[in-house]
Parts: sequence; C-alpha cells; structure tokens
Amino acid sequence: MMVDQGVGANVLDSPALALGHLAQVIAGDGHSSALSAGDIVTTGTITDAWPIQRPQNWASDYGHLGLSGLTLSFT
Repeated sequence: MMVDQGVGANVLDSPALALGHLAQVIAGDGHSSALSAGDIVTTGTITDAWPIQRPQNWASDYGHLGLSGLTLSFT
C-alpha cells in the first residue's frame, strides 16, 4: 500500500535550489566552513513524515532515476 508520493519540487521548489540556499546560509554564517567536494548533504524529504507502527515494512522507489530504493522493517 502506498502511503505518500512526492516530487523534488516539494523541497524549496527543487533539491538543487535547497542546496543553493544552504550554501548561501553557510557562506553568510561566519562560523561555518563552506561546502567542500565530498561533503554529503541531504536536502530534506519530498513527502510528509508519517508515524511508524510495528510491525511495518517501509520502502522507497526512485522510479527511472536508476537508484536503488531502501527498505526498512520495524519489528
């Protein structure tokens, strides 16, 4: 059963724009170092957060992007 579905535009109109916003905030902070090659950044979720109940299996599917999904089992 599908619980929710989202698109990249749900993250500040685009994950790329969210990343650009993060870079601007960090650059203006004065206490943080700039983003560097190899840094891992998550731009947020594209769906609402849903409560977990046991037992449940949750899975992600990235369609035609060629990325493997993730499956979590809550026991």
